[in-house]
Amino acid sequence: MKTGKLISGLMVSALLLASCGSEEGTSVALEGTNWALVELTALGGFVFVPDEPDKYVINFRSGNRLTGVSDCNNLAGSWVQDESALAFDGLDARWAMCIPGSLHNNFVLYLRQVSAHMMEEDALVLTTPTEGVRLVFTPVQ
Repeated sequence: MKTGKLISGLMVSALLLASCGSEEGTSVALEGTNWALVELTALGGFVFVPDEPDKYVINFRSGNRLTGVSDCNNLAGSWVQDESALAFDGLDARWAMCIPGSLHNNFVLYLRQVSAHMMEEDALVLTTPTEGVRLVFTPVQ
């Protein structure tokens, strides 16, 4: 009987420790930051890595303005952040025809669906309500 209580107490302690003090998976203040796409995991688990990450950049401007590039197109819109929740509003992309192999269509499609963000090591990870869909970015100077 005492062993069961001890094990339960240790499990609760382990859960509390695991949920505290970790930088992994935390939200981040985004205003004034710029990020380049390094990996896009699409529906079905297909992973795409851009040959040139600087062709897929998002810039979190002051006043909740969003700018960026998506291959051969420019991006503009606004962003709203509430702790780990994140949404893009009015995201507009000039729809020029990019070369075959471009990630533009998937990139913009998933940006419009983003609902949360977190930091994993030095990367910004954006997720959508669709399980497994992730956009991973690294900082741009």
